[in-house]
Amino acid sequence: MANQAIFMTGANGYIGSRITEYAIAEGYTVVGLSRSEKGDEALKALGASSVRGDLFSYDVLKEQSAKADIVIHLADALAQNMDKPYSKVVEIDNKATDAMTNGLKANKLLLITSGTLVTAAHPNHEETTETSPLWSVPLNDRIDCETHALKQAAAKGIRAVALRLAPYVYGRGGSGVRLFMGFGAQAGELAYVGNGSVMTSTVHVDDAARAYLLAIKKGRAGEAYNLTYETDVSAKDLYEAMGKALNLPVKAQPLATANATMGEFLARFISTENRASNAKAKSELGWQPKEVKIIDDILEGSYVEVANSMKK
Repeated sequence: MANQAIFMTGANGYIGSRITEYAIAEGYTVVGLSRSEKGDEALKALGASSVRGDLFSYDVLKEQSAKADIVIHLADALAQNMDKPYSKVVEIDNKATDAMTNGLKANKLLLITSGTLVTAAHPNHEETTETSPLWSVPLNDRIDCETHALKQAAAKGIRAVALRLAPYVYGRGGSGVRLFMGFGAQAGELAYVGNGSVMTSTVHVDDAARAYLLAIKKGRAGEAYNLTYETDVSAKDLYEAMGKALNLPVKAQPLATANATMGEFLARFISTENRASNAKAKSELGWQPKEVKIIDDILEGSYVEVANSMKK
C-alpha cells in the first residue's frame, strides 16, 4: 500500500487529522482539501500537502480525485452551519461526491463517511447491524448521501465503502462531548432527556481513524461498516460523568424542554437509542478498538483539562 496517493476532504479536521497522521506513517501520500491558510498550515504540520477549495470547488474535487488512488470523503456541510436544512446538506454532499466520482478512475477506492444513526433502534433494544431497518422518521437524511455515493461509484466502476461512525466520536478533548460540556458550563447545569436510560454507541477518534486505514486494505466494495466501540452507554451515565467533571448539577428534562433549549436536532440526538454492532468491522476489517472508554476519558482522560478550562 506504500506510495499510494490519498485525496481527502476534511483532512485537517477532528477525525481527518488522525487519519492523515496514520496514513502518512504507513507510507501513503496525502493531499487534503483546505479552505484557508490555517488549514494549509495544519496539513503541512501533519506531513500532508494541501489544495485550496471546499465542497463547492467541483473542478478541484474532480482534478484531485483523478490523481488519487484513494479518496476519503470526511467533510460535512452541516459542520459549517448547524441551522442549515438537511436537504441542503444532502444536495451539497451529493454534488461534491459526483465531482469526486467523475474524477476517480475505475477500480480506485472511495471511502465515504456516514453514521450508525441511519438505522432504527431494535424494538427489543438489542444491537443492530448494517442491514437493520432504517428509521421511518430519521434524525436526518444522511442515508441519502450514503446511498447516492455507493450508487454513483458502482455505476462508474469505482470501489466504494461506507464507514458509519457512532453518534459519539470522542477523545483528545474534542467533538460532541466537548460541545455538550460547553452547553452545560454556560447553563450552569446539564440535563438529559426523560429518565436517561436510552443507550448510545461510541467510538474513540483514534480507533475510528485506524478503521479507515483498514478499510482501504480490506473493505468490500458497496458495503457499509459500523465503527462503534461501546453500545451500552446510557444518556444518564454520560451526562452524570460530564456533570462530575464540571462540578455541575445534572437533572432530567422532558423532550419538549430540550427541543426549546437546544433545538429539535440536538434534542433528538441525545435521546435517540443507537446500539450498532461492530461485529462486521471486526470480522472483515480486522478492526480492534482499544482506546480508553468514553466515561473514563471524561472523568480521568482528555476531558479533564477541557472541564478545568470551562470552570474558569
